[in-house]
Amino acid sequence: MSITRSPDTREGPGTGAGPGAPRGGLRLAGLPVRLTPGAQLLAMLTVLASALILPDLAPGWSALGYLAATAVLVIGFLASLIVHELAHAVVARNHGAPAGEIRIGFFGGAVHGRHEYATPRGLWRAAAAGPASSLVLAAACVGVTLGLAGLDAGRLLVVVFTGLAWINAVLAIFNLLPGAGMDGGRLVQALAWARSGDRARGAVTAARTGQFAGALLIAGGVATLAFGYLGGIWLGLIGLAMLASSRAQAREVLAITAMAGLRVRDVVPGPGSAAAIPGWQTVRSFLDGGVQAGSTVAGSTVAGSTVADSTVADGTPSLAASGATAFPLRDFEGHAAGLLTLSQLALVPADRWDRLRLIDVATPLGQVVTTTVDEPMGQLLARLSIRPATPAALHTAGHALVIADDGTPAGVLTPDDFRRAGQLGQLAERRRAP
Repeated sequence: MSITRSPDTREGPGTGAGPGAPRGGLRLAGLPVRLTPGAQLLAMLTVLASALILPDLAPGWSALGYLAATAVLVIGFLASLIVHELAHAVVARNHGAPAGEIRIGFFGGAVHGRHEYATPRGLWRAAAAGPASSLVLAAACVGVTLGLAGLDAGRLLVVVFTGLAWINAVLAIFNLLPGAGMDGGRLVQALAWARSGDRARGAVTAARTGQFAGALLIAGGVATLAFGYLGGIWLGLIGLAMLASSRAQAREVLAITAMAGLRVRDVVPGPGSAAAIPGWQTVRSFLDGGVQAGSTVAGSTVAGSTVADSTVADGTPSLAASGATAFPLRDFEGHAAGLLTLSQLALVPADRWDRLRLIDVATPLGQVVTTTVDEPMGQLLARLSIRPATPAALHTAGHALVIADDGTPAGVLTPDDFRRAGQLGQLAERRRAP
């Protein structure tokens, strides 16, 4: 599956979309290409499938021949995914929506960055570029297959390039399904946007279309199973995934619309609500009240914390009494270093509290969604939809670390804050209504 996430956001100070771009490694058209552990698992499954299928489709070859054919299939498969996403990224860049990196995972590829398409034409062309490139690769592989067959180059080579042609054709057709986040869904969104002139309405129309298409696939899967074909299971699962993702997109669009006019400064909790904690502290020191009242970070009073009591000896509020669930970490210079949540602390065994530092437990800054007080809330919410890249980032999903102009932490936005922002936006909308 190829999912091209293009949140409607602009690049600016403190608006990192989460994972930082990898340093070094493969770069194509100026974009870093990252193969995740999921891509490695996908490659291993391709090797296994090739080992089971190739000897039956092209018998009589040596083990070295099958090994070389498997290598061509694996490299060709991953290259097809990269080309698909590279086409998205290059066209998006030409329309003023630069990408940060290309990431290949178990479910295909994704272009990550800070995108905002100024016109529906740009969105349409960027969405269509991926399937178009896959169809071109499929046609090229068909041409190579016919040439090899005409030259009597051997059945194994013909099978390999036939497989690559089939992979690219399926990649193009599957991504044209009108599901949320898929190329087909983005094409529907662009067409609806162009027709209505309203970006949000176009996104809602695309989400509803995805739900309808998902329901049709589920019904088709059930009907296929009723006739005794087990392939209906996959059809139904795809339909369920489309239905769920399209519903999520509809909720996201409505939430972003409700936050129109609000900026981070209107929602971020007041000073002291999420104290910046020294990242070099041990877990034990933090839980026992290592940060006392009166410490200042970015001009905010820092509250102390402990676990057992509601207050520590000097009267500062405890971890439980503070009500905070997420804490920004700072380095020796006071700059933001990461984000720590209660769920991460709860996973640390008690016998390691004295050895582990908070920065060892927290999500590092490069894996945290960051923002500034001037960013629109709807823009920030769109960036939060990017799926976490590491297990550590799962704990801070739905959170945003607010960073001041000097790089110091200025607060944390939690899922509760985003829900409150939606409610504030609805109230403001009703107040503006005649």
